[in-house]
Amino acid sequence: MNPKKKQQQKATVKPKPVVDNKNTLRYMYLIIFAAAFIVYANTFRNGYVLDDFSVIKENWVIKKGTEGIPVIMKTSYRYGYWSSADELYRPLSLVMFALEWEFWPDNPKPGHVINVLLYAFICILLFTTLRKILWRFTVFLPFLAALIFALHPIHTEVVANIKSRDELLSFFFLLLTLRFAFNYVESSKAKWIFYGAFSYFLAFMSKESAIVFLAVIPLTLYFFSNASLGKNLFFSGLMIIPALMFLAIRSKVLANQPEIAPISMVDNLLVAAPDTLTRLATAIKILGKYMWLLLVPYPLVSDYSYNQIPIEGWGSMRVLVSFIVLVAMGIFAFWKFKTKNIISYSILFFFITMSIYSNIVMLIGSSFGERFLFVPSIALCLLVAWGLIKIFKTPMENAPVPKMSLLFKSYRLPFMVLLPVFLIYSVAVFSRNKEWESDLIRNTADVRKSPDSAHMRYYYGLVLMKDKAHNDKNEITHPEFLDSAIVNFSIAAKIVPTFADAYDQIGLAYYRKNMNDSALKYYELALHYNPTKSITYSNMGVIYFNNKQFDKAMEVYEKAVKYDPAFSDAWMNLGSTLGTLRKYKEAIYAFKKCLDYNPQNAMVHYFIGITYKQLGDESNSSLYLNKAAQLDPKYAQTK
Repeated sequence: MNPKKKQQQKATVKPKPVVDNKNTLRYMYLIIFAAAFIVYANTFRNGYVLDDFSVIKENWVIKKGTEGIPVIMKTSYRYGYWSSADELYRPLSLVMFALEWEFWPDNPKPGHVINVLLYAFICILLFTTLRKILWRFTVFLPFLAALIFALHPIHTEVVANIKSRDELLSFFFLLLTLRFAFNYVESSKAKWIFYGAFSYFLAFMSKESAIVFLAVIPLTLYFFSNASLGKNLFFSGLMIIPALMFLAIRSKVLANQPEIAPISMVDNLLVAAPDTLTRLATAIKILGKYMWLLLVPYPLVSDYSYNQIPIEGWGSMRVLVSFIVLVAMGIFAFWKFKTKNIISYSILFFFITMSIYSNIVMLIGSSFGERFLFVPSIALCLLVAWGLIKIFKTPMENAPVPKMSLLFKSYRLPFMVLLPVFLIYSVAVFSRNKEWESDLIRNTADVRKSPDSAHMRYYYGLVLMKDKAHNDKNEITHPEFLDSAIVNFSIAAKIVPTFADAYDQIGLAYYRKNMNDSALKYYELALHYNPTKSITYSNMGVIYFNNKQFDKAMEVYEKAVKYDPAFSDAWMNLGSTLGTLRKYKEAIYAFKKCLDYNPQNAMVHYFIGITYKQLGDESNSSLYLNKAAQLDPKYAQTK
């Protein structure tokens, strides 16, 4: 063969394309997962805290396990907690809690482990989704943003509080929906529309705030895809279908529940604003506080309710500074909108995802919560990562992923700047997780940080009375803590004079101090501000029963179950009162109503057994007495 011809053939051979180093990507996944998992691993020893009680531990529907799932699907979020009325429909997390109770009853550890694992996988999903979205940029940008997100202390409430599974699940499915949106505009395959709609529907079934992604999806496609406007709007428009499906289901589920009480100033301090302008000014100040807490996540507190954040008008410097910053951000975002600037996107993403929590569009059940920053925090993570890469003039454009050593060598300056921040974040997360170990530890820590919060004072009083004044046998061993509890409840009532719950707990503390007259006085005060408060009627019934005023006891117990038909303890106490009055058939009915909501109550099975015995029904008596003995061996000795 001619040597010249051979040389020409060799020259026409195409070079092999440069591809991503898969080992580097695996290392990135591992680093992100390990960072999220390790800093939250100390939550595994934590117990049930805060809303975990109303959503899980004291929720009779959840405690039915798999048997309660049909009820979950057709009732509101807190229905199983004394039939509490609310405007929330979040069945997906509740179904998970019911399954966990089925396999691990009254055990918070699996719930904490699942939360941490889910969070770690979300951080990986965030990285892969951002990489898909930011395809024009270096892989180090989404990696750094995901790592900041994984370690940011503002997320401790969501991860450490089992109840916040709703937030985790919703974000997981929202990220999937964004991925499917980009898959669709890249391939035009209809299957990605179906997957996106299904994922978006599951996000709604996790938490209603998914509605904001009706704006986030088209915004993200506009900024980071090559999709035409028509293609963008086609996919985004079809996402209205799962939204409407969810809203229709939610409307039907919530249609038949009891009337919902208006939002209280105890829950949302903006209710106490004297006029609309002052309310707007305070809401803007709170938005400024949210942004500051993203930048400086300290101190972290589980409750910022009235009057921890004072209501202020437009003359306040904090209001004006927040307003100027927000307006400047808005002007910049719209100025750079056409150029598809990443800062503009981040600002708009923050505004959209915070809008539902801002109390500017509408009043919600809370004025401030760290959990509300869970999704909006992505804006900061993205801005910080992008800004550091830009400042140090490291490569910003997309390129094949090299070996890990070469990648970190190229971006060592941005990473080294963040390394001490990551260490501080890790220590802060680890420390805050320990404060979420129990209500006693959390409330003791947080009442110091939020002393002017009525809720925080109330919560602290509760743990003093529950965990400090009693021993394991529920005996009063440290009455001095009852006095401390009364002080904190009284401070809460001073902050919010209409705080019925605080008066009820003062009454309970006096009852435990054997000061029944004082207890009844505060119970009456609680009923003055909330005439439908079933727990207060039940607490009064205990005093009347002990004083052998059985007719009065029966009267208040009947009111307790009238205002809360799922109040199992009130049904049990009503049954006991009816039995004492020799109204045995009515007593059995009340006891069985108790079992509807607390089927594992051994004492009630025992009471039914002895009541049937009074009626001469030995067959049913034996049936219930045997069941009581099975549930609690101590009743085997009293058969």
